[in-house]
Amino acid sequence: MALVEIENLTYWYPRGERPALRDVNLKVEKGEFVLLTGPTGCGKTTLMRLLNGLVPHFHGGCLRGKARVCDMDVVSSGPRPLSARVGMVFQDPEDQLVSTTVEKEVRFGLENAGLPSPVIAKRVEEMLAGMGLSRLRRSFLPELSGGEAQKVILASILALHPEILVLDEPTSQLDPLSAEELLTLVRRIHEETGTTVIMSEHRLERCFHYASRVIHLERGSVLFDGTPEEAARWWGGREGAFLPPVARVFARAGWKEIPLTVNQARLLLAALEPGPPESCGRPHAEEALSGEGASVEARDLWYVYPAGPEALRGIDLRVEDKGHLVIMGENGAGKSTLLRCLLGLLLPTRGKVSLLGWKPNRERLPELASRLAYCPQNPNTYFLSSTVRGELLRTLRLRGYRGADAEALIEGQLRSFGLEGVSERNPRDLSSGEKEKLVLASSLLPPTPELLVLDEPTRGMDYRSKEEVLEILRMHGEGGSTVLAVTHDVEFAANLAERVALMGDGRIILEGPTRNVLSDSLFFAPQVNRLLNDFCPGIIREGEAVSILKTLRERAEGRKERGAETCS
Repeated sequence: MALVEIENLTYWYPRGERPALRDVNLKVEKGEFVLLTGPTGCGKTTLMRLLNGLVPHFHGGCLRGKARVCDMDVVSSGPRPLSARVGMVFQDPEDQLVSTTVEKEVRFGLENAGLPSPVIAKRVEEMLAGMGLSRLRRSFLPELSGGEAQKVILASILALHPEILVLDEPTSQLDPLSAEELLTLVRRIHEETGTTVIMSEHRLERCFHYASRVIHLERGSVLFDGTPEEAARWWGGREGAFLPPVARVFARAGWKEIPLTVNQARLLLAALEPGPPESCGRPHAEEALSGEGASVEARDLWYVYPAGPEALRGIDLRVEDKGHLVIMGENGAGKSTLLRCLLGLLLPTRGKVSLLGWKPNRERLPELASRLAYCPQNPNTYFLSSTVRGELLRTLRLRGYRGADAEALIEGQLRSFGLEGVSERNPRDLSSGEKEKLVLASSLLPPTPELLVLDEPTRGMDYRSKEEVLEILRMHGEGGSTVLAVTHDVEFAANLAERVALMGDGRIILEGPTRNVLSDSLFFAPQVNRLLNDFCPGIIREGEAVSILKTLRERAEGRKERGAETCS
């Protein structure tokens, strides 16, 4: 019997304008590794909540159809018995933390399950070591970075040895190296213990090739169910394909064989006649500093948390007017702390900060509110209204807009960010990607801010949504806005910024043009760079890679045609 059996299931959230799941029929066998894909808000999270009974028992709403998990009826059994068999890691780790320290959090579920003390001690130590959390065992949970909190939650779930492991975007807040480590651990657990894994993810380059099965949802319905190779052929060269970047560029370039990994792609290219296109090999022009004034500047900036470590150590940073700068680095490197110091939310221990020509502090921030916008790492801290429309209206009223003008601006913003269908929902009930889009939509309401500060703005966003956000940010950049962003999304950084700063251990390790910083790296480089950098250096954007691969394909096809003519 299948571990998961869903028959003709349709589900509405309370006050939902349309079903979150629509006529879903699905079976998952023991030992499968299932990857869920689909646009932001398509129903992936709802489907995973169904597996442990949170839908409908916690979220309410109306459910029609049947769902059995581990031979238990979801509706009649409820979350408690299901929790012993199904372990779920939520999109937002803050929603799942219940203890005060890392070690207590990992121990909490084991103690609730009534396991013997020696077993608890063994599993806690095993998880702390396996997840690289030993150094944080006594750390206060609210002081962890978002990525560190996500790893703690996964450790606490894996310690229970669940039969089904459900992961809702587990790498969304992790730096590239930590994400690779986490997914390698998940794959190892899957292969060595036979644990069934059901995971949703938007950064598909990390996990697409791990899956034994890909299920694609749109508007709550299953549109595709098959192997990763079949999914790549099904998507083909369509724009916005839910494929890893390396597969997407081959498909867009018209190749018949579509690789799923960089290694597979390299083997395809190695089989061609050697030699890059003529356009390769020429050095790309470096993006020079304009020499204009700085919207943000920090000199010898230090910050030490009370009774804690030195989070920032001698930071020197300059963000030029109308420029786009992205800050990257491992979890806990000090990126979010740096943003808070630059905004005046934290008072630097030492050093100087200039924000739009002012020395920032909490008291002065209201005076700067009309000139800058801040999108925090946790969007839930931003929301004060009960509906999406109300959240936008609240912002407009604070900026002096009323009546028909405000309504027209709200409708336009909802369309621009694809939020029309959720306008009457509570912001806290949205998917992670929809929350990020709502915060950004509110921040970019008129008057356009001079400075936009973004902390992990693409968390939970699919490829299409990121492209839309990039286009909106480019438009605002052309209008004179400055953008300072923190992100772990290498592909997003490559397309957004002219310059990138790489942080480590509270310092700026490297700062320079995006092509220089994001090229020739194992982890902090886009997939297309890792594919093409050996013979065509400096390629970091998909459009550039598509052009090169199209030329290579046409050249290979031309040789075949000439060879056929010679033979005839």
